[in-house]
Amino acid sequence: MKRLPLVLAPSLLAIAACSSEDVENTSVDDVDELVDAEEEYDPMTREYTLSEDAQARRDAFDSDADGDEYGRYRDEIRAEQDTEESMAAEREREQMAMNNGGSGNRSTNASGGTSASASSDSGGSGSQGSAASSANGSGSGSAMPTRDANTNMRRRSEMTWSYLDRNDDGQLSVAEYAIWAIPLDPTEPEPNDALPPYVEAEEINKAADSFFYYDRDGDTYLSQREFTSARRGENFDN
Repeated sequence: MKRLPLVLAPSLLAIAACSSEDVENTSVDDVDELVDAEEEYDPMTREYTLSEDAQARRDAFDSDADGDEYGRYRDEIRAEQDTEESMAAEREREQMAMNNGGSGNRSTNASGGTSASASSDSGGSGSQGSAASSANGSGSGSAMPTRDANTNMRRRSEMTWSYLDRNDDGQLSVAEYAIWAIPLDPTEPEPNDALPPYVEAEEINKAADSFFYYDRDGDTYLSQREFTSARRGENFDN
């Protein structure tokens, strides 16, 4: 009697492969790696080596003044509400910044959100459909960013350039950068505090370390390119 070759079904082959000692990761390990890869870089988890010039600028940094500025932005953020109108305006500002054509003028609308007026020579069309992506990066015109229930701050990965550039001057100060760099809820003010601290000196100082590390041109502000380097966690150490 002639023997026929044994053919295993693909599913059985897959099971056999998974049981092999050559397989290093289980399916659970792979999922964990994917989740880790999607997490936003945390600039507070690393030590930064500053150049001599950067260290001089860092030494001149006034943490108290920037802490106060950061607190004002936190108060502003607490009062915000995301609406279709405010998100369309944010996408417009984002597109204008991408086109290097200037920035819109931020103003508070009746709903507590933000809106912007575009300059005529910005290169942006001013329409919702002209933006290359939505504020949260999904490309959907109706998607709203995720906000923390207690602080009303956005999830770090959903903080766009136009969300962080609170005064629309096309660059980030240390306090504006700290909105992204410092965790959502670092320090809650006491109920009777006249001047809510919102952030401890060590937190704003740690944010400043990374800020001056990524301030490559030394102008004490971060450009979009410099902030992108910070967001990626790029390493410039020799």
